[in-house]
Amino acid sequence: MTVVHVTPPVEATLRILLNSVPFLMGAAVVRQPPGSAGVVASVGRMPWLHDRRLTTLQLPDDTLPSNRAVALDWPVPFQAEWVGAPPRLLISRLVFQGRTVGVLLGTLVSREPLSQQNREALDLSGELIASAVAGESAYAMSVPPRAPELEPTAEGGEPAAPPSETVAPPRPPEQARRPATSDLVVDEVRKGLATASDARSIGRVLRDAMSLITEASAFSVALFHLARPEVAYRYKVVGPDRDSAELGRQHVDDGPACYAARHDRRWHVFAREVAIRNEADARVREVIVVQIPLATGGEVYGIVTVQTFRPEGYTDQELRLIATIVEAASPHFAQVRASGRFQPAPIAPPAPSTPSDLRVHSDAGAAGVPSAAATATAPAATATAVTATPAAIATPAATATAAATAAPEPARVPGANRTAEDVLRDLLRRCAGAGFPTAFLLGVHSGAGALKGEMVSEGDAAREVDYALGITSGKFAIPLDDRYNAIARAVREGRIVPAPTMYEITRPVTDFEQAQTIERLAKGGRSVSLPLVVSGTPAGALVLGPMAEDPTFFAIEAVRGYVADAAKELAALWT
Repeated sequence: MTVVHVTPPVEATLRILLNSVPFLMGAAVVRQPPGSAGVVASVGRMPWLHDRRLTTLQLPDDTLPSNRAVALDWPVPFQAEWVGAPPRLLISRLVFQGRTVGVLLGTLVSREPLSQQNREALDLSGELIASAVAGESAYAMSVPPRAPELEPTAEGGEPAAPPSETVAPPRPPEQARRPATSDLVVDEVRKGLATASDARSIGRVLRDAMSLITEASAFSVALFHLARPEVAYRYKVVGPDRDSAELGRQHVDDGPACYAARHDRRWHVFAREVAIRNEADARVREVIVVQIPLATGGEVYGIVTVQTFRPEGYTDQELRLIATIVEAASPHFAQVRASGRFQPAPIAPPAPSTPSDLRVHSDAGAAGVPSAAATATAPAATATAVTATPAAIATPAATATAAATAAPEPARVPGANRTAEDVLRDLLRRCAGAGFPTAFLLGVHSGAGALKGEMVSEGDAAREVDYALGITSGKFAIPLDDRYNAIARAVREGRIVPAPTMYEITRPVTDFEQAQTIERLAKGGRSVSLPLVVSGTPAGALVLGPMAEDPTFFAIEAVRGYVADAAKELAALWT
C-alpha cells in the first residue's frame, strides 16, 4: 500500500494560486506578527525571502486593503540569483474575521497590468489562504505534536523500553494538560492582582507571570500621565545576565507616541538590534520585542513591553497568554493610575528629630523630610519603578554647617561622625577612583520645582565647568519638569540617562553655542546622569562628565553601587 502524505492547507492553497494566475512563479506567506513563527509556507521561486524587511514586515491595518493583492517594483535582494528582467513583488494583507493573520508575497514575472480575471483569482485565493493560516494557527495551539513512539521488539511484540531505564507511569495527554497550565497561570495572576493596591505591586505580579510564560530578557510597564503626553511611571525588570542588563540601559519607545499606542491592535511585535558592549569588544544582538497596550474605555493609557533574545521570538500561544494576562491587569492599572498610587505606602516615613546638615526647601519654608515615596530604583537584575511627579524632599547642600547625629561608618571613617557633606564628597572621590575625574551633584529644590547645583569634584576640568555654569554657587538651576533635560528626566523617571552633548544636560540654562563652548573647555560633552534616591524619595542627581568617550557598562555599574551606598548612609543621617 502506498502512503500519500497530506499537504498542509496553506501550501495546498498556494499551489492552487500558482496554477490559477499566469506569470506567477512563486508565493509565500509570512505570519503576523512576524516574531512568532516567521514564514508559514513557500512554493516556487521566492527571492523575496532573502529580504529581511519583508520577512519581518508588519502591515498596519490602514496600509493595504484586506485580501487584495498589489504589484510593486521592489528590488530583488542581492543574495538571490535572477536571470532576465527583474520580477515584481506581489503583496497582499491576509485578513480573517477582521484580524490580520499574515502577508502574502508573490513573484510576478510579467510587466503587464493584471487582468480582471487574474485579480479575481488573486482576491479569492487571498481569502482562502487567510482562512487556512488562521485555521493552522488554531490547530497548532490546540493539538500538540505527537509523542515519539517506542521502537518495537525484534519479535514484533509489545514495544520494549531500554533495559537501563525505568518505565515511567503513563502521563496525562499534553492536550489535556496545556489549557489547564494556562488557566492556572491566569488564575494565579488574578489572585495576585486582587491583593495588589499600587502600580509597583501589580508590576511585580506581571513580572512573575512573564518568567513562567516565556524567556523574557527584559520586562517593563509604562503608565502615561493623566494630563501630559509623557510617561508618568515606569516599572522595569531585566535579567541577571550581562546582556540583559545592557538591554535595560538602552531605551525602547513605550510612550504615548509609540506604534502600539497609536494603532488598535492587541499586540505589536518587532525586531531591533542592540549593541552589547564590554571592556574587550562590542557586538550586536537581535531582540524580539512585543508591546501590549493597556486600555480602558477605548483609551490607551500605558504600554507593557516584553523583550527576549530568543531567536525564534514568541509563539502564538505565548503571545495570546501574555495579552490575556495584560488585559486582566488593565483595570487594576487604570485604578492606581487615576488615584496616583504608583508606589507602596512606606512603613515608617523618615522624619528628622534634630537639625540636620541638609537644607530642606518647601513652599511654606518649614524644614522636614517628607514621607512621599514617589520613586524607587534598584540594581539591573531587579525592578526599577519611577514616577514623574516631583515631591517635597530634602536637598543636599555644600555649605551647610549643622552637625548630624548619625552613627559613624566603621569601614571608612572609624570613630568619627559623618555629615551629609562628607558622604557626598566621598561619593565624588569614589567616582574619581572609578575613572570619572569630572562629576558634579545637584539637589532637588522642591519649593522652586527645580534641580540646583551643589558641589563638583576636584580637578581642572571640573573647576572650569563649575566656573562656566555656577554649580557650587547655586546659579545652575534646571526645572524639574523639563521634558528635554537629561538630568531632570533621570530624577523624574528614576533611571540612568546618558547624554551625548553638553546641551542636553544644561538646557535651558545655556543655549547651544554656550554648551559647545563648555564642551571645548572640558574636552568632551558626553555625560551620564544617575538619580540619588534616599528612602524612596528623589533627593538629587549625580552627573558623570562631561567626558570625551562613553563609559563602559561595568564602570557605570560600579558608580551605581556607590550611589546606593551614599543613599543608605544619607537615610541613616536623616533619621
